[in-house]
Amino acid sequence: MGRAVHSPLRIMAMIAALALAQGCQEREQLAKEAPALAKADLRKERIAIAGVVSDAPTVGDSTASRESWAVLIGDHFGRERFGKLPIVAVGELRTVLGREDYHLMLDRYRELGSCDDAVLAELHSIFEGKARFVVFGNILEDRIEKSESESEIVDDKTKKVTSRTKTMKTTRVTTVRIRFYDLSDQQLAWDHLWVGESFNSKDHDMTDFIEHNSKEGFLAGLLTSIANSAIKPDPKHPAAPALEECLSNAFDNVGAYLKPGKKK
Repeated sequence: MGRAVHSPLRIMAMIAALALAQGCQEREQLAKEAPALAKADLRKERIAIAGVVSDAPTVGDSTASRESWAVLIGDHFGRERFGKLPIVAVGELRTVLGREDYHLMLDRYRELGSCDDAVLAELHSIFEGKARFVVFGNILEDRIEKSESESEIVDDKTKKVTSRTKTMKTTRVTTVRIRFYDLSDQQLAWDHLWVGESFNSKDHDMTDFIEHNSKEGFLAGLLTSIANSAIKPDPKHPAAPALEECLSNAFDNVGAYLKPGKKK
């Protein structure tokens, strides 16, 4: 029997079906974990961005970083792929509170790990009629992992290795905790952990420049290997991806849950 050939249209339909199934799973999970968010019309009952802080020592928690992270989370939640949700940007809250009081609020959030009742009451008065939900983010962990693997190509006739390639990979993994508060009752609506991951990789040709002789002894073989290593020394691992890349992935993963369902 011949192999089935999938047309481009059929492949696109399969991809769309998989995306739809994934979207349904996300909506079902959101309905279980955060029913208020799942039932809300986020085009009208908007989300306001409070800010993002960091508990990860490797990342730090500077004022400049906080401001860029807050813009990043708002930009990603409001992306076209998530229905262009009309997010209330962090600048509005910062303008009302003033820069100093705004960062004191974030300091308090970082210290407690949550938003206290007094702050929620104030946010309710600030965003009344403008937004129903307010979101805080916290970077809990940021780590870099390095790995490598080797592959070989063997000649079918001679059974000799004709080439060897080493693949070196540097992965960055960032864990983010997102908390949504419902300002209508000033209660926690969703407490969600997500991991953003990204990697850089590169291939290094490890094929021997000097071929080994099948009759060479241990010492000669060792010297040949040392010579090959000197000719093609192991490279350094590629640089780790930028933190913002991992945060973008984490925020996109959360945004997928908020994507409005199709109107019936």
